[in-house]
Formats: sequence, C-alpha cells, structure tokens
Amino acid sequence: MRNGKIIVARFWPKFGGDIPSRTPVILGINPEKYETITIYLTKNSPNPNIFEQKGQKVFYITENSQLPFFKPPVFLKLASILKKERIDILHSHKHKSVIYGTVAGKLAGVPFILAHIHGMGRSRNLRRKLLNRFILTKADRILAVGNAVKEDILKNNPSIKPEKIINLGNSIDYDFFASNIPNKSNARKKFGIPEKSFVFATAGRLSPTKGQQYLIEAFAQAKKQINNAELLLAGTGKLKNELDNLASGLGCGSSVHFLDHVDDMRQFYSAADCFILPSVAEGLPRSLAEAAASGIFCIGTNAGGIPEILNNGSCGLLVPAKNANALAQAMFKTANMPSQEKNTIISAAQKHIKENFSHNVMIKKIETLYDALVAQKVDKCREY
Repeated sequence: MRNGKIIVARFWPKFGGDIPSRTPVILGINPEKYETITIYLTKNSPNPNIFEQKGQKVFYITENSQLPFFKPPVFLKLASILKKERIDILHSHKHKSVIYGTVAGKLAGVPFILAHIHGMGRSRNLRRKLLNRFILTKADRILAVGNAVKEDILKNNPSIKPEKIINLGNSIDYDFFASNIPNKSNARKKFGIPEKSFVFATAGRLSPTKGQQYLIEAFAQAKKQINNAELLLAGTGKLKNELDNLASGLGCGSSVHFLDHVDDMRQFYSAADCFILPSVAEGLPRSLAEAAASGIFCIGTNAGGIPEILNNGSCGLLVPAKNANALAQAMFKTANMPSQEKNTIISAAQKHIKENFSHNVMIKKIETLYDALVAQKVDKCREY
C-alpha cells in the first residue's frame, strides 16, 4: 500500500489506443481507495493514452509492436516495475499477459495475482493446457467473462480448483445505449434502408464462429414470408465475399447489406427492429447487451454466454446454434409478435442488462473482489 491506498496494476498485452468498453471501468475504480497503474507488454499505437492524460502511471515493457511468446528479459523488467511500485494486486488480462504477469508477479512478491480470461477456448491445444497447468494454478483468482467461460476453464483445466474461479461477467455503458437513442428514420436513411422495412441486424467479425452463414440462410427463408425484410451486418472479416455470394445465391442479395466497420453503434441499433447473434461459440457478448440496452428485441443462439445475456430466454428468443430453420422461425415470430408482448420482453431485457451488465455493476464487483483480497491479507497478518 502507498499513502493508505491499495496499489493495483492492470496489465494488458498491448496498447492500441483507447478502448471505450474498458476505460470507464478502470477509471471508475474509487481513486480515494485505490491507486491504479496500467502496464502494457507492447505499444502498438502512437495515439495518446487516456490513463496518462488522467494522471495515472503507465508503463510500456517495450515499444516494439511485436514480442516473442517467451522472452526472459521481459519477466525481469516487469518484475522490477511491480516491485518498485509496490503492487498489492496484479490484474492481468488475456493469455500472454497472464503468463508474463503471473511469473513476474511471483518474482516480485506481489501479494495477489489475478488472471482475467476474456473468452472461450483458451485451452484449445496441448501447449496452452500445459501452460495453464503451470500458470493458472499459481494465480490467486481466475476471473471469467461469464459463466460459460468459467465452465470452459473448469472443463479443460482439471488441475484448477473450482473455488479459485470467479464469474466476473462483462459490462457496457448502459446509460449511453439506453438514452438519447438516435431517430430510427434517420438511421435507416444513413444505411440506405427503406423506412418501412422490417430490419434484422447483427454485428461482429465475419468469421465461422460468429455463424453469419446460418443467419443468411435463415433470412432467405424469412424473407419469403416477410416481404419488407432487410438484413444489416456490421463488421469486417475474411468471410465477406463468401457470405455475399451466399446471399446472392439464395436470392436475397439485394436485401442483405454489408456495412463493414460502423463507428456509431447506437445509430446502427436504432435502425434495427430485431438484433440477432447467430454465434456458434461465444463468451459473454457486449454487442447483444448493447442491443438489448438500446431497446431492440433480440434473438440469440444457445451458444456460450448468450443465454446469460438473454436470461435463459426470458429477455429474448433463444434458438439452437447452426440451425437456420429454427432461426428463421424465430425471425418470423418476432416480426409478427404483438407489440405489447414484444415491449414487455424488451423492458425485461433492459432491466436485466442494467442490473447485471452495466459498468456501475462491474466496478462494484471489482472493488468488492479487491477489498476481499486485501482483507484476506490483513487477516493473515493478524494470525502472526
């Protein structure tokens, strides 16, 4: 501790510029109780760092954009920073940072080391499993982004004690998405969509794991019954041409719109009548939480953490993954659902997101965790 404050280091693999989904949570941690410093393995952007601008200490282990998976001098440099700054809690995010952070934290004598796992399949090969057996067992707590991620960690890492894993969840800026919602007519005009359309939308990188293939197949079926249906896809990826060709081959190409990267996601959600996440595998998706907070009716597959966001189907419709027929039926049901029933579900979804996945909730969870760790340290000291 320093000046009566708990010293926390948030450790990330790389700095690539400001990330709005993270920044409010880190800056929201009580500065009267905690001093937060930020450490990055690499610096990948010349953009200003908002944490430095806010007066926090920031360290870059190297300003090279690439760093080998295993480089001994990095462990020593990181350990030196941790020891000099007298870190009480090292909170490492993502695989590479967890490896470097856990080893350096032990070298520096950091009292508490946290490993934050942000997605599914982080034990996907033998090398990862062996590293996890060595590294994750040394962490004091393992933080999972959602219950599905927690179960995935337990399933693939039997050497880890279940009580060490905490479902910390994920969060969004609820008030940002739930208030000052852009005009739907203007949003549709921006994206070139007829105002009287029934608009389905999805967002995410265009890749097999996101399941857009099944969404387009389902949309082709739904379009036959919903004449004014349109489909918006926000995101970039290697499957764009393949998905575009699929839509054309199914006869719905003129109604499927690939928007690439979208800067204003509030406007994107506003243009939609229904947001769909057709993923085959998923952690705890922010896009679905953002859409629900925006007051858009949601459909998702039963993959990963999607049911957690939709409260097991009480806050939207759930369908099996990789099932275009079931998804098409859900799309048709949504388009024909009575307004009162739909609005009741939308309101329930907004309440669920606000109470479980807002930044304010996440900040309280993190502070409660940090407090419990420090209290544990104090209790141990009293024993002696």
